Amino acid sequence: MTEARGDFRRSAGVLCAVASLAAAAGNPGCSRAKEAPGQTVTATSASGTGGATAAGGTTGGGGGAGGDASYAITPLAPAIALDATPDAGAAYVYFTGVDAGGRAGVFRVSARGGASAAEIAGGPPLVAPLGIAASADGGRVFVADPGAGSSALDDAGALFAIDLPGGAVAPVRGGEGLHARGLEVVRDADGEERLVFSGRDREDGQPGVFALPSRGGEASAIAKGSPLVDPSGVAVAGGGDVFVCDTLASPDGAATIFRIEDGFVSPFATGLRAGYPCGLSLTRDDATLLVLTRDPTRGAAEVVRIEVATGARSTVATGAARHGEPGGLHRAKAADVFAFVDAFVDDGAQEQGSVFLLSQ
Repeated sequence: MTEARGDFRRSAGVLCAVASLAAAAGNPGCSRAKEAPGQTVTATSASGTGGATAAGGTTGGGGGAGGDASYAITPLAPAIALDATPDAGAAYVYFTGVDAGGRAGVFRVSARGGASAAEIAGGPPLVAPLGIAASADGGRVFVADPGAGSSALDDAGALFAIDLPGGAVAPVRGGEGLHARGLEVVRDADGEERLVFSGRDREDGQPGVFALPSRGGEASAIAKGSPLVDPSGVAVAGGGDVFVCDTLASPDGAATIFRIEDGFVSPFATGLRAGYPCGLSLTRDDATLLVLTRDPTRGAAEVVRIEVATGARSTVATGAARHGEPGGLHRAKAADVFAFVDAFVDDGAQEQGSVFLLSQ
């Protein structure tokens, strides 16, 4: 197994969600926070300079004028997960990760909770499934696997389409060799779906954000090169603007979110302690960007809400303080319902984690 097949690196350290793959890549280790599944936590985002307090005594940081909004945060299932997305109607949540035996794949859990996760697809051709996004019609999920690919492409990754509910896996033509990381599915004005994803140009190796028809075709660059360094999570507004999170673009080790407008890349938000792949998503009205981060004071994941028009921030605490490792976050296509993942190591140094649902 090549180093590329174990490339689950986080910007602030190493993403060790798959122990065998991490070992193959020579990854030294990572920190996790302990989270207890099975409890619904209600959190309130901060307004002004006040803090946010969640039920059960969990306190999250706050700041900015983000407005008041209550959120229900529900752990759906214990899982070592990397990225998660609800389906269009938020009936199910699909996620990438590994099972108890270390088998990497794509899994599904009911958005109502109360049931164990079921494997949808696992094993070859999937090698290191990372990012995931759902189609608008609910018929497929798409996966970015930076470890897949042929030896001729130096295991430089691939994009896959997985049919639902059967789980048949097929490569998306044109997505090979681009080191795909985070992705989103958007629908053009003509009704055609396309994949917007982060990765590297197969010809010159420059980091960038690319677009590809979901049915396959030729990938085109939306933006690439400096200031992008290692982009992962992406979110796309209805007007076409793309937000992309880069966990290596800042020298202080914090993540930077860039906004891409007509190919022009500019910083939108800085100083965020995001995971890998960075989890971010827009609300349905494109007014607010949600970013899954780690609060270094509490040592736990939290959702930062950034008002797109003003840049004002507020936070939503997501769980008990320890050493959390936030991952991906996505919104359901038809509702302001979000799925996200957090991984950690328990007191016995065993890898743990959970898939969560966030809704108002």
